[in-house]
Amino acid sequence: MIAKIDKNRLEKLLKRADSVADKKASMAVLSMALLTFEPEKNLLYITTTDLEQGFKGKVSATIEGEPLSICVPCRKFYEVIKTLDEDEIIFEKEDTRLVIKDEEENSKFELAITDSEEFPNLPEFMEENLLDIPGKVLAELIDKTIFCASKEEARFVLGGVYFEPLKEEGKLRAVASDGHRLALLDRDVPGIEDSNLSEGFIVGRKGADMISELAEDELVVKFGFVHNYAVLFFSDGFFFSRTLEGTFPDYRAVIPQEFQNVLKIDRKLFLNALDRATVLISEKYKPIKIDFSSNELFLSSPESEVGKAEIKLRAEYQGSPLSVTFNADYLISALEHMKSEEIEMKLNDERSPCLITGYRDEGFLYLLMPMVI
Repeated sequence: MIAKIDKNRLEKLLKRADSVADKKASMAVLSMALLTFEPEKNLLYITTTDLEQGFKGKVSATIEGEPLSICVPCRKFYEVIKTLDEDEIIFEKEDTRLVIKDEEENSKFELAITDSEEFPNLPEFMEENLLDIPGKVLAELIDKTIFCASKEEARFVLGGVYFEPLKEEGKLRAVASDGHRLALLDRDVPGIEDSNLSEGFIVGRKGADMISELAEDELVVKFGFVHNYAVLFFSDGFFFSRTLEGTFPDYRAVIPQEFQNVLKIDRKLFLNALDRATVLISEKYKPIKIDFSSNELFLSSPESEVGKAEIKLRAEYQGSPLSVTFNADYLISALEHMKSEEIEMKLNDERSPCLITGYRDEGFLYLLMPMVI
């Protein structure tokens, strides 16, 4: 078998495949990439899995000889391909080796191969009844919420993004929370009422990141929930990730419906002030005290051996004077994910959740609990 393949396309595909392969696997085969050369279709398929996730992508190739399936160490294969400068790469199977070279044989590598029969079978999925969704919309649903997902193992069901179909409204909702803050985004998705999405499901952080990366550059992808897997079909293959077991908390119950105090402020001005106010804070959790009063916002960092910071900002505020302490990093991360020139902060008192929205961030809300010091 001899195959010629475009180096750049292969490298892009391998980068994605390598992110799924299990580098610390107790089973050596899980660190492998399954290469399937199909001469009749002139395609090379690359498959990787860690048993929780799976990836199968394809790249065009000129292939001569019989069909061939072999396994190679995925990371080493990827590293070899990255070192090559040529536009086209030649593959040739010789006994128990895969020879990788350029046309002039200025560079030549021999990579040990193993039997493809050891590679685990992936679950089979059909594209029918999956949700057609613009790739950038799916990526946005993840990117605007995943930063709130919990990194603590004890909060297992909070360790990813919760997708919820709102069929009557024609929307797909994404929610993530770590128990201290919550991000929610709704997006219109035509046809969601006819899709197989009938219940909510939680995609873990690693799987959600991969889905976002694969969907970002696609015009339209197919996305769905099938037999405890989140499944994504894109132009060059498919990806699946086992969903997190358990019930996502009732997030609606923690979002207040009425607020007594409302602040309107320039987002970039506020973001800049928060960055400056945290310069002298050395604590892991960066507490910033915010005093709300008519037409003014006063930010202060805690007194420490290093010193303290105090910053005043002009703002439009309606309500009673309040002093509330927030984790500055949590405020900053929310503002960095928003686009609105002006944002609204709504709250009732020093201990109740604060709701942040913006008129240019349609469908997005951010809920943040104050710090108790």
